[in-house]
Amino acid sequence: MTRGNYKVSEETRRRLLTAAGELFACRTPDAVTVRDITARAGTKPNAVSYHFGGKQALTDAVWEYCLRRWNDNRPARYCQENEQLFSTRDGKRQIVTDLIDIYYENLYADDQPLWANLFLLRSLITAQDPERTRVFNTFLFDPFCYVFRRITGNDDRMTALCWVLNIITPGSYMSASATDFDTFGTTEKIDYAFCRRLQAMVTRNALFAVGLLDTKEDF
Repeated sequence: MTRGNYKVSEETRRRLLTAAGELFACRTPDAVTVRDITARAGTKPNAVSYHFGGKQALTDAVWEYCLRRWNDNRPARYCQENEQLFSTRDGKRQIVTDLIDIYYENLYADDQPLWANLFLLRSLITAQDPERTRVFNTFLFDPFCYVFRRITGNDDRMTALCWVLNIITPGSYMSASATDFDTFGTTEKIDYAFCRRLQAMVTRNALFAVGLLDTKEDF
């Protein structure tokens, strides 16, 4: 692909997107300059304009990359396709277990860089882009709250949200903590054995909280 007499390199685009994402994960996009991005990517200062058309388009590309797995409404579709499971205790346990599994699959996908989760977490906490972060209401909060109400019969959304937050917070925190918030270490790796143990504990606690385990040791 060419733009004028300049060849647009996919490798350079990747380096710029990664550099921008890593910096955005440590600071807000507004606090990061184009020069910061190109210096981290090891490219010329005008590379952002050549490859993306400007900083805003690069920022949009970072958002699109980070949200690519969270836009498919998979938990909601799972609930719709497995409505019959709500009729039995074992079915309800399966729904909760499977939804948590879907969440962890997204959070710790093999090709998901650590900075992507950190960027999304900081964006949620600081409300950097409410329109874009609203995708998590669709992907996480709405389906989990629906399941909570179907299982418990409790229509209080605040109680449901407390249950959901107890499910999603440990994995999100662990994912974000795998990086250095100040200097951002890019060589950190996800400890998948630890993630599986964490997911098992989260699932057990979630089931116990909605009365689907007699004791926490049953799972």
